[in-house]
Amino acid sequence: MPPSITRRRAVAVSLVALCGALAIFQSTLHKQQSPLSSSSTTEENVLGSSSSTSRRQLSEALPNGGCKLTWPKKPAPGTPITYAASYPGCGARMTWNLVEALTGLETGDDWNNNGRGSEVVTVKTHFPQSNGILPDFDERIHRAFIVIRNPLESIPSFFNHIYEMRNHLPVHSERAPVEEWVKWRNAYVDIEIAEYKKFVFYWMDRYTAENRHLLTYEGLTDNLIGSEVAKGLNEFLGQVEGVDPIEQDSVPCVWKAVVKNQPPAEQAAQIARLQAAALNKPQSEQGPPYSPPEQQQPALRRRLDPGHHDSQRKGPAVPRPYTPQQLDSMMNMLLEIGERFKMEDVRLYHIMMGYYEKVREARIKTTPDESVDPPPGGYF
Repeated sequence: MPPSITRRRAVAVSLVALCGALAIFQSTLHKQQSPLSSSSTTEENVLGSSSSTSRRQLSEALPNGGCKLTWPKKPAPGTPITYAASYPGCGARMTWNLVEALTGLETGDDWNNNGRGSEVVTVKTHFPQSNGILPDFDERIHRAFIVIRNPLESIPSFFNHIYEMRNHLPVHSERAPVEEWVKWRNAYVDIEIAEYKKFVFYWMDRYTAENRHLLTYEGLTDNLIGSEVAKGLNEFLGQVEGVDPIEQDSVPCVWKAVVKNQPPAEQAAQIARLQAAALNKPQSEQGPPYSPPEQQQPALRRRLDPGHHDSQRKGPAVPRPYTPQQLDSMMNMLLEIGERFKMEDVRLYHIMMGYYEKVREARIKTTPDESVDPPPGGYF
């Protein structure tokens, strides 16, 4: 076999092998010296071993708000499970990584793609949206945190994922061309608007206020308030027996590494070394199907970097156009959700009105001569 093909297969197999093993590294922010800077710290020590006490929890709080990221573990038997419910395109993978970093416990998903079953602290699901299901152990889950995002943005993000799957691209690597979006939009956007409403109704109705926690993608990723939103999630996750999340003072450190993809310089250097080692690792003749290096490298970085939340799509970040009728339908849907829960959860009402205003701005641009009613109440 030609050396170039052998090398390419080596890269692909190295990526697969590292997916399950090289997920989290140590990091230290603020005034703490990183373990990576110590001359006695080896790559094996940084990644941890099965006997290492550092595996006891994923994120270790350090003085002055620092943190050290290592490996997650299985929750203790009987630990209550929490749903991580999100509509597609609302940062599910990012949130998954954040939960593991905050709690030190392994997470799973409704389709059991990682094979962890019910031995997890949270289960990601898009249910009742058509891409989600409820797991076999659904009756054991009595609480949820719910992640929402303005459908003006979440629906195109969801389509980007569909485009990647259709074209055999790594997930969260490419933005779909506008012309592809328009074709899909014309066929499916009305369905997704209805699915969005169904999703919010289901999760708000299923659990009482004390057993659900609502957060927005916009809030979690915001440079000013994102770490405070993460603190709220951290507190909610720690309200059940068996879950002992990181101290609140260190949440901003974890949030910065996971959500903002900003590990300290020493950690970034470690990731680069491991990438180089993976790309040069010898490999047997047997291996997975070949994929081009330009596809392998971004995926490899995502798997080697605990702060990489998989939302690094390439391509022009141009607006995704909707028809005026679709925007009208979206605004009506947001109003319906807001009015439905206005008395029960005023915060959700104001979030919906804020989303409405953004959609309204897009609607005005499509037909500047038409007037569009502002949201009926305050918003944020």
